[in-house]
Amino acid sequence: MKKVVPNIFLQEAARLLKDGKPVRLLIDGQSMFPFIRGGKDQVEIVPYDGVSFLPLWSAVFFCWEGQYMIHRYVGTKDGKLLMMGDGNLVRIEVVEPTAVYGILSTIYHSDGSSQDCSDKTWLNRGKRWYRLRSIRRFLIPLLRRIIHITP
Repeated sequence: MKKVVPNIFLQEAARLLKDGKPVRLLIDGQSMFPFIRGGKDQVEIVPYDGVSFLPLWSAVFFCWEGQYMIHRYVGTKDGKLLMMGDGNLVRIEVVEPTAVYGILSTIYHSDGSSQDCSDKTWLNRGKRWYRLRSIRRFLIPLLRRIIHITP
């Protein structure tokens, strides 16, 4: 059974972040797999002001075409930010810096472990994973089988 979180709930999360308050969410969806497992992992998001330094390869909470999502920041083009989900094969979202509401600070995995999302090792894993996007169509199904995840 698939759960769909109403966009109004994520709008409220964006409002809280804009007010300077951190937010903790249970992630649904597979767009950040294999780093975040939908329906199992929770994330803590801290506010982002839209002008401060945004570390490349960090994961951010933003709004694109009216939809709130968490994807990885992969670069810039013409002053806009480029975002791509770790579980996505092709699509890159192009957004204004002001569309970013928060930066992931911690991932709380269902096994009780946690991941500091500002850790250089984690950011470098994201960079390496991004560079493997041409073969993700083969890696993602394999990884899902290995760790018993169904889409």
